[in-house]
Amino acid sequence: MPRFLLLPVLIWLACLPALGDTAIPLQLLNYETPHNHELPLSGEDWQWLRKRRELVYGTSRQNLPPLEMVNEAKEYEGVTADYLGLLADSLGVKISIRAYDTREQLFNALSKGEIDFMGSVTSDEAHRHQLRQSRDYLVSRPTLVIRQGDSQALKNGLQGRRLAISLDIVSQAQVQTMYPKAQIVGYESADAAIAAVAFGDADVLLSDAISAQFLISRNYSDYLRIIYSGPTGALGFSFAIAPQAPQLQRLLNAALQSIHKEQDTSIRNRWGDRLLLSMEKTILTDDEQRWVEKNPVVQIGVHRYLPPLSYYDPDGNYLGITADLLEMLETKTGLTFKITSYPSLKDLNQALRKGQVQMLADVARNPERETYMLFTRPYLVGPYMLITRDEPGAPKNLDEMAGKKLLIGRGHALLPLLRERYPQIQLEEVQTNIEALSLLREHKGDGVVQAEISISFNMPRIKQDQLKIRSVLNLPLLNESLGVRRDQLELFRIIDKSLRSIAPDAITELNNRWRSKAPIVPPSWRDYRNTLYLAAAGSALLLLIALAWGYAMRRQVSQRKRAEDALNDQMRFMDALINGTPNPIYVRDLQRRLVICNDSYLKTMGVDRQHVLGTSLDQLDVPEAKQFGEDFKTILDGGQPLLLDRQVHINGQLRQIYHWMLPYRDAEGAIVGIIGGWLDISERQQLLDELTQAKNDADKANRAKTTFLATMSHEIRTPMSAVIGMLELALKRADQGQLDRNSIEVAYSSAQGLLDLIGDILDIVRIESGRLSLSPERANLRDLVESVFRVFDGLARQKGLRLELDLDFSANDEVLVDPLRFKQILSNLVSNAIKFTEHGSVQIRLLAERDDPHLLPLLLTIKDTGIGISRDDQKRLFQPFSQVPGQHQNARSGTGLGLVICRTLCKMMGGQLSLESVPGQGTLARVQLQLSRLAPLQDLPRTETQQPPPVTAKPPLHILVVDDSQANRQLLCEQLRFLDYSLSQAQNGAEAFKVWQRETFDVVITDCNMPVLNGYELSQQIRAAEQLQNRPAVQIFGFTANVQPEEEQRCRDAGMNGCIFKPIALPELDRRLRQLPVLPRMPLKATSERYDIQQLNHLTGGNPQSIQRVLKGLHQSNQQDLKQIRELLASDSNEGAADLAHRIRGAARIIKAQALIEECEYLERACREDSSASQIKSALTRLELAMVGLDRDLLESLNTD
Repeated sequence: MPRFLLLPVLIWLACLPALGDTAIPLQLLNYETPHNHELPLSGEDWQWLRKRRELVYGTSRQNLPPLEMVNEAKEYEGVTADYLGLLADSLGVKISIRAYDTREQLFNALSKGEIDFMGSVTSDEAHRHQLRQSRDYLVSRPTLVIRQGDSQALKNGLQGRRLAISLDIVSQAQVQTMYPKAQIVGYESADAAIAAVAFGDADVLLSDAISAQFLISRNYSDYLRIIYSGPTGALGFSFAIAPQAPQLQRLLNAALQSIHKEQDTSIRNRWGDRLLLSMEKTILTDDEQRWVEKNPVVQIGVHRYLPPLSYYDPDGNYLGITADLLEMLETKTGLTFKITSYPSLKDLNQALRKGQVQMLADVARNPERETYMLFTRPYLVGPYMLITRDEPGAPKNLDEMAGKKLLIGRGHALLPLLRERYPQIQLEEVQTNIEALSLLREHKGDGVVQAEISISFNMPRIKQDQLKIRSVLNLPLLNESLGVRRDQLELFRIIDKSLRSIAPDAITELNNRWRSKAPIVPPSWRDYRNTLYLAAAGSALLLLIALAWGYAMRRQVSQRKRAEDALNDQMRFMDALINGTPNPIYVRDLQRRLVICNDSYLKTMGVDRQHVLGTSLDQLDVPEAKQFGEDFKTILDGGQPLLLDRQVHINGQLRQIYHWMLPYRDAEGAIVGIIGGWLDISERQQLLDELTQAKNDADKANRAKTTFLATMSHEIRTPMSAVIGMLELALKRADQGQLDRNSIEVAYSSAQGLLDLIGDILDIVRIESGRLSLSPERANLRDLVESVFRVFDGLARQKGLRLELDLDFSANDEVLVDPLRFKQILSNLVSNAIKFTEHGSVQIRLLAERDDPHLLPLLLTIKDTGIGISRDDQKRLFQPFSQVPGQHQNARSGTGLGLVICRTLCKMMGGQLSLESVPGQGTLARVQLQLSRLAPLQDLPRTETQQPPPVTAKPPLHILVVDDSQANRQLLCEQLRFLDYSLSQAQNGAEAFKVWQRETFDVVITDCNMPVLNGYELSQQIRAAEQLQNRPAVQIFGFTANVQPEEEQRCRDAGMNGCIFKPIALPELDRRLRQLPVLPRMPLKATSERYDIQQLNHLTGGNPQSIQRVLKGLHQSNQQDLKQIRELLASDSNEGAADLAHRIRGAARIIKAQALIEECEYLERACREDSSASQIKSALTRLELAMVGLDRDLLESLNTD
């Protein structure tokens, strides 16, 4: 080597150690408030401090959480940092902090005098480096940490187990001495050591308690738990000072000694030591200590499945709040608990009373239990809540649970109180809380009572099963305690004293930890051990066979095959990872060249792998390539991933994609390329667009519905107001003896208008649903037009208008048309013309062309001289509910539906409807149709020459009216009475069927929808009874307001003869009934020889209802006469006996009761001939006997009929 290079190289080599030990300054971050107490120091010490004014503290960037931690903001925090803040305040100096890379560099810096002192030093470390120590500012205890559910980790002195340690705290040789059977694994930091246990690289961690508690609560609460069974003795942490600085040692000790105990506790609580503070040994009396030494093992019973308090996981490990609490009590008392589990609280109580255990866990106090156990201080307090199914009508509290089934744990402490307060609730005891929730979900109960902590634990299951928390119950709070048998008084005192020494916030932290992290564990297999023994034996046999076969196969596999399989697996994994992904994936380097792509990328881009690999972004055949390049640059500059929706053109097609681009780095953290890909979301975007359009359509339909309801409300209320008002006037004038026919006519007219409105609404509904249909038939055009003309001619004359009709001779043809709908179109147009014309005329004109022998083109015009319509208003007239605005009195007298219906009917007939109008001059409405021409029927006379059918005589129908509405029933009955028909009535189908069985009816008119038995069911029952009893078929009509065509078919399907639609006018009702036949009557036979029933048949025309009324009246009259006869017999006077006999004889002649007539005549003769009193009394007695016999026969007739 040349000499001129040797000197620089030597200088560089000499600087290497210095460069390696370079420290960086840190900012002190402490959270503790200074105590502001002056230290009792000597003047020399104060002078030394004033001279120094600043102390240099050293730490390592290898964190010792929670003692020493350096965050990214170069701030120093932790337990030691809090104490440094107090020291700086007490000593009145500034403490600057320097951080070194390793702890070994830190010790070197202290020995060289670069720093004044360092923290978190154990006595072992101070002795090894020959340093001075301050007094301990933190005393922890060694503890062991294992994985959740690993019950075998601590057995046999950790033999063969991997014991992880942090080399920052303890030496490997020292631990090997304590655990010679364990395999010691050292880690550079506490974080690495605890992570190794959490994820299976080690089995047990030896650490100090406060560090373990801090790390577990921060990151590993779901993986690890602390076992307080580490090596005996305390582990202290202090400040280390160089040997040549005894004065600093003295000052630090004085400052640490001045720190109050409350501040020590505050610091330890802040950094996760609440539970550890409660782990100190309980101070026992001599008697209590002797009892513990004599009885080191205590039998305790626990609930087998009461999460999160007490339960077993699938591996048989005992977990929960109670499990942790018992471990704490073992540490505090020196006792060992032998745990026995039971399936229910009832079994727990029985085990204690039988002496099988000395104490119980998870029990609540009640008067009954206090007779045989002592209760410690509660360690869990909370309310009880009610859970029900999430459905309408579910009970909200216990008062609403009356008559319902409430599920509660077997042997629960609340059972006596619930039976006393709520005797109407059906209480059912279950094994576990989960069983209660399952039964509630299966509708085998109506409510569940559980404690709030159990509900919080089971919240995922509650939401999954669609259950709901209803309310907090007004019951005594849950007070979970430990229960000790009354004969174990010393044990009770020890346990209760230990519980009371645990701080409340430590208990709260223990409960909260399990509330938040406890997993949902199914019931233990022990609950089903008797059921599973047979299956387990068979499974074990199969398992042994499988193991033997597997062992034999394994011996045949060579090491070479395993290596090949591993390589193939790796290759298949990479292939599946890249090419198996159904979405395009690509990788580009820093030069934007394509390095890797999968098959989906090639397929989507339409390229092959050989030609596309190595191409840059500029060669990408998409219009958006430039934007991709800008995104590529943005990622490389910022190092942040890019995830966004975008549109791209691929192979000429526009695609909506979710594009992602991520930077990937090498081992040193430098970006070396981009990994990207996309998801084609075109279909999803299309669905979203369609969903948005559907929502808009639904909103539009909803607004249209609102408009329809508002319009109909106005249009219906207008005629209803007229009906109600006019009827009210008619009623008032009727009270004054006046007949207000005009008011009744106005009300009737308004009601007819309301019916027309409803008809228009139904037509609009049919039009919108596509169910409006035509019924074409043979009709004469001239007849149709003239019939409409005759209807409106009188109305036009009333307004002083001329209604003119101009018919083309060619229009006198037979055509195929729906006559009702044709007249509906013409009537609506003529009605509008008359309504909006005050002066002049309305002209109806019909023109036809006869060029085609099969088709007849028509032009129907209606011209008026009315107010006219502007061009803008004409555009809106053919929309539903649209009318011409204006001051005309008839401008708002309609619904605005007529023209819409007319135009629709015209289109259905193959024609069209149009308007021409000039405001102030009138309107011309044109209807153009093309109808099928029919050959004339020569043998059929014209409609005008046909004679009306002869009026038939009204048949003597007996009618049964059935309706649950009293008003509708009364109206129909009054209409039938006005038409002179006899009738009976019933308010539901069941009552009607009984009436029909007693009497013979010609017609049954029934409402279709009724309670108990509706009209359809009534019709079916009557038809079935007619077949069984061979009775003639009665005419049955459904009486309904539903005018839909399917309603009439539904009535006929139920066995009815047809429908009568509400409301029905008297002429129409009379016309329908005149066509019906009268059924033969069921003859009534006399039930006794004392009277002749045929006489009543003759008098009533054989009407069963009239016969019943006469018999009932005779029975009532007979009862009154019997009463008077018995009064005469009981008195001394016979006055009035002759008149009484005369009256009874007149009634007896109606039914030809001959025996009674003779006794009446005998009594009358005795009175005329002045017979003795005894003879008259004898005649009265004979008359009484005859009347009693007749009364009995009348009752039989009434009951039989």
